[in-house]
Amino acid sequence: MELKDIKHIGPVTLERLYANHIYTPKDLLLFYPRKYRFYQVDNANAFSGETLCFKGVVTSRPIWIKSNSKAKAFVFYLQINNRKVKCIIFSADYLRFKLQVGISIICYGKYKEKENEFSLSGIFFEDFEFRIDLEYGIPDIPNKTIQNAIRNVLLSGYHIEDDLPVEYIEKYRLGTLDEIVRLAHFPASIADCKKIHRRVRYEDFFWYTASLEILRTVCSKEQKEPKKINKEKIQSAIQGLPYELTLDQSKVIEECLQDLESSKIMNRLVQGDVGSGKSIVAFLCALASINAGYQVALMAPTEILAKQHLENVKKTFPDLQVELLTSSVKQKERTEILYKLLHGRISLLIGTHALLEDTVLFKNLGLVIIDEQHRFGVNQRKTLLDKLHGVDALYLTATPIPRTLGLTTFGDLDLSIIKTMPKNRKSVITKIVSMDNINSLIKSLERHLAMEEQVYIVVPLIQESERLDYIDMDQAVTLFESALPQAKIGVLHGRMKAKDKDSIMEQFKNHQLDCLLSTTVIEVGVDVSNATVMVILDAERYGLSQIHQLRGRVGRGSIQSYCYLVTTKEYVKRLDILEQTNDGFALAEEDFKLRGPGDYLGEEQSGFNSLNFDFESNDVIIWKCALEDSREYILKYLKQEVRNSKLEELFQQISIKNTKIN
Repeated sequence: MELKDIKHIGPVTLERLYANHIYTPKDLLLFYPRKYRFYQVDNANAFSGETLCFKGVVTSRPIWIKSNSKAKAFVFYLQINNRKVKCIIFSADYLRFKLQVGISIICYGKYKEKENEFSLSGIFFEDFEFRIDLEYGIPDIPNKTIQNAIRNVLLSGYHIEDDLPVEYIEKYRLGTLDEIVRLAHFPASIADCKKIHRRVRYEDFFWYTASLEILRTVCSKEQKEPKKINKEKIQSAIQGLPYELTLDQSKVIEECLQDLESSKIMNRLVQGDVGSGKSIVAFLCALASINAGYQVALMAPTEILAKQHLENVKKTFPDLQVELLTSSVKQKERTEILYKLLHGRISLLIGTHALLEDTVLFKNLGLVIIDEQHRFGVNQRKTLLDKLHGVDALYLTATPIPRTLGLTTFGDLDLSIIKTMPKNRKSVITKIVSMDNINSLIKSLERHLAMEEQVYIVVPLIQESERLDYIDMDQAVTLFESALPQAKIGVLHGRMKAKDKDSIMEQFKNHQLDCLLSTTVIEVGVDVSNATVMVILDAERYGLSQIHQLRGRVGRGSIQSYCYLVTTKEYVKRLDILEQTNDGFALAEEDFKLRGPGDYLGEEQSGFNSLNFDFESNDVIIWKCALEDSREYILKYLKQEVRNSKLEELFQQISIKNTKIN
């Protein structure tokens, strides 16, 4: 059977399926819905302020009030639980003709008590008490079309071989692949969706961790010329520092030096909480490699961060031959830098993505350091490492990752952790502020500004959204310019040109601005020691780790710093956790439990499917089980105790990729 033979798949639909990498009936069956939406009618709680379904009778014709390029906003009145209430919905024009006075409808939305109105995101004209809607996420192909095509494939008796080892299917009662495929596309209950979730998550995690275990096996065979490290010089450099290293920093430096001296290529990830001192560890590793006769490249995600590294290196090790290479470097200076680099007259080259260009050639590159490694794609990192065979690699990240997850997500990397913070560093005090109590926050900001301290204000949206009820940049600017008329306010967001973003950050760093209203682009940024306040608006929309990362932008100096989490919700458990601890690793564990590992298992990184569900998941438990099982199974495979076509395919793919890399 071919796709073109399936009923409900015409020539246009076929082309659109091909565009989404669906080429066979098997691909179609395994293309699970991206989203399951559960709708349960609950009139008893219609006025609770929660987003839910409720029934009502239309009491007025809809009136168009405003529009944008895609939809119009309509207002109409609905009789709900013997109350007549105004409803607002964005919709196409057809709604004006379907909403007739006297008809009974089911609405999906939430009640806003202040405005005494419902904000709706959906209207159903057919009656139900409970329903599940599937969303496949393929542009221009209706979900029903895909579902009908899948139904026809299943009715034909089409069978898919199950690659997942039968012992684990039985161990956890995961269900066969044929059973799960049917449930995935035609669920009858939330229990069905939970069963799908368990099986698909487990299988994704199992093969993902198996592939990384294979990658670790393949990479362990790579060899390089060991570097001759002069540890006396490194120890002398450490003693010359104006501060004492923490025990964790010393331990990680020793681990890195052992890697450099080894014949095995160094592939190490250094995790450290915000402000834990990862940079000096990287600088000392660079110094060790340079003393051994090699050049070093340090790549940062932004120009302003690269410049900060340059200033710190020159301050710490003034005798090093160090240069900066970014896209803004003029051609004449660039040509001179590239010439000196090729002839070995630059020991350390610091830069941004500009280091990846083909014209950047080293005489004897021995170590690549990549700061905020999660900001670069795998291919970008490999491009830099490909400049010479056998180059050691050191990755830095200020995003704490739970150890169980870190050991697998970065399968071929050795892991070092800096947990202890430098002495005399004050913890940032975190407070939750209700949006209703915004005036008390304004008074606090006035006090900080009066003492010539600076303030970050994180805004969730650049522009107003019809779907998301969050404050946008224009609203935030209006609010804070009015509330803080004496303050010099700057705006920063991801749609600005790179040079404009750098200019605004430079002004803030030089205290030409008092307040910086920004989206999360400041998550990775420069140290501004005078910035003592972080305000995060609509804080409930962010994960713990992201808020912690943002919080780390303040508290860089000796002044006590504060983080204010502004929310419109009455109670958000996650925000309570942030008030109680500044330990990034503890927060990462909590975030993992609450949100699952989705941030670390994006499609670009893993190559496996990921499902979104509207109910709380137990991904952390599934993850740990899949991790243990895949390692056990790989061991059996390597001992030739089992044969598995999926494993053989993974080994072949990874071996080929690894050959290309080297």
